[in-house]
Amino acid sequence: MIALCRSSDCPAYHDGRPMDDFKPPIILIANARSGTTMTARCFACLDDQIVTWSELRMIWMTGDLRATHDRRTADMATPRIVRRIRRRFHAYQHAHGNRRIMEKTPSNCLRVPFVNAVFPESLFIHMVRDGRDVVSSTLPFWNRQRGMRRVRRRLYLTPFWQWPLFIPWFARDWMAPRFGLAPRIARWGLVYPGMEQDRQRLTLEELIAWQWVMAVETALKDFESIEPDRIVFWRYEDVADDPIAQYQTLLDRAGIRMTNRLTTHLEREVHADSVGAWRERLTPDIISRIMPIMRPTLARLGYALDD
Repeated sequence: MIALCRSSDCPAYHDGRPMDDFKPPIILIANARSGTTMTARCFACLDDQIVTWSELRMIWMTGDLRATHDRRTADMATPRIVRRIRRRFHAYQHAHGNRRIMEKTPSNCLRVPFVNAVFPESLFIHMVRDGRDVVSSTLPFWNRQRGMRRVRRRLYLTPFWQWPLFIPWFARDWMAPRFGLAPRIARWGLVYPGMEQDRQRLTLEELIAWQWVMAVETALKDFESIEPDRIVFWRYEDVADDPIAQYQTLLDRAGIRMTNRLTTHLEREVHADSVGAWRERLTPDIISRIMPIMRPTLARLGYALDD
C-alpha cells in the first residue's frame, strides 16, 4: 500500500486541516480506445472498495481552460490548483461511501507530471494497445455527432464562472456537424501540441496515428521520472489474453482484494476478439500511410510489424 502524506506541507492537507481518510487514487493512463472503458467496468466489480470516475478533462484543466492542447507539466500544478483538484476528489470519495477512486481520462497521457504533482501518492496503470487497432477503433468516433449527454456532462464538470469558455467548444463540436456546417467534429480524443496544424495537412487516419504516438511516447518518457513501484504497465492484448492473472497482480500491488463478481466479469466479458481487428478494418492504403508514423513506437512496445 502507498502511504498517505502527514506533513502540513503535503497537498493531503487542505487549509491546514488534515484529510486522514483520503485514499490514494488509482490513475489509468491510456489513450482513447485502448481499453479504458473495459478497465473501468472491471474496477466497478470491486464492490465496496473502488468507485470509478471517468473523463474528467475539465477538472484536470482547472486553472487553464483556455489551453489549446492537453499537455500539462508539474510546474503548472500550483498549490491553489492542487488544493482545488484534491478537494473535488475528496468530495467524490466521501459522496460514494468513502471508496478509493479509480480515474480514467485519456488526455492524461499528456499530463503525467501534472497528475503526479497533484497526487504524489497515487498508483498509475499505464495501458497501451496496438496502435493499428486504435486507429481502426477510433475512426467511427470522428465521424459521428456528439450527443447531448456528453455536452451536459462536460458542462456539469465546468465551474459556472467558466461556462462562457464552453460556448466555442459547443458550437464547434456539437452544433456545426449537426446543422451541416462541418463534415465532422473538429477534434476527438487528446489534443497534442501542434495538432491543429497537423489537422490541416494530414489525412484523418494519419492524425489519429499521431495522436496514438504522442500519447504513448509522452507517457513513457514522463514515467521515467516516477518511482517504478508506483506504475503498473499493461498491454491491452495481455489483459485480454489472461485477464484474471493480470488483474490479480495489479490488485496485489494496490492492496485490493479480488471479488467473485470481478472474477466472473473477467471470465465472461474480457476476451481477445478485437485483437488484430485492424487487419480487416483498415485498407492497404490506410495501412501504408499510418505505418511510417507508428512503426518505431510499435516496435518499441514489442508489436509484430507484419504490415
